[in-house]
Order: sequence, then structure tokens, then C-alpha cells
Amino acid sequence: MTEAVSLIRHSPFSAQQMYDLVRDVDNYSKFVPYCTASRVISVNEGTKGQAVMLADLRVAYKMLRETYTSKISLDIAACSIHVAQENGPFRQLDNRWTFTDTPEGSDIHFYLDFEFGVPLLRQIIQPMMGRVVEKFVSAFEDRALEIYS
Repeated sequence: MTEAVSLIRHSPFSAQQMYDLVRDVDNYSKFVPYCTASRVISVNEGTKGQAVMLADLRVAYKMLRETYTSKISLDIAACSIHVAQENGPFRQLDNRWTFTDTPEGSDIHFYLDFEFGVPLLRQIIQPMMGRVVEKFVSAFEDRALEIYS
């Protein structure tokens, strides 16, 4: 059974700045909670500001360690990023970032739909997934303050 978590946050930074920050997967291990390694494997540039990246991410929480590959679809014109797991510990992992300019900065829309494939992960992490998402998005907000201020 899949679960979904979504949130909307306001940022004082532009939609483009936040988009650029989220697409910078190679630096995730420097600031994203539980991410111990991140590496873009390939980038296929499309047309009209679209691209698809494959990236490996290693995450750790207490004694649990997992590596998974994500397909990341980038759409610069729509200021959106769609992430889907290619292989890893989830039965399903689908998340979307959409950034919309506002007079005071931008709105960040984050949506996550997931289902753990490993029963142990489901038991340990699923009950706290809402807090994990809050912490995850807050890390990007903090990184924006660090880089853009």
C-alpha cells in the first residue's frame, strides 16, 4: 500500500534558485539528511530545457544502509523536477518538486508517493515519514540561505 506526503512552503528565493539547488544532486551528501553519498551517473539533455539524469544515492539511518538509483526528469520551463526510483529498497518511490515564483520569492510544492519493499524499513521508517519529509525540505531551505544569502 502506497502512502503520500505533500507540503507547500514559501521561500524568499526565486523559483529558479530553488530549482537549481534541488537539481544539484552531486552535492546532496553535503546537506540532505540521511544522504551519505550522491552521484550523477548520466545526463541526457532533451529539448526545450528538459533533461533526464540517473543518480545513485546512498542513505543511512541508524543501522540501516541502502543505495538506490533514481531517474530524475528536469523541466526548466515548468520549474519542476520529477524523481522516480529505478532500483532500490522501495517498491515505489515517486516525488515531485514544483517551484512557482511569487512577489516575495517562490512557493515550493513537494509531493512524495512511496511504498517500502523491505518489511523492516516499512516498520521503522514509515511511521515517521512525515517528519522525514519536513526535515528533508527544511534542509533545502537552509542550503538556499547558505548559498544565496
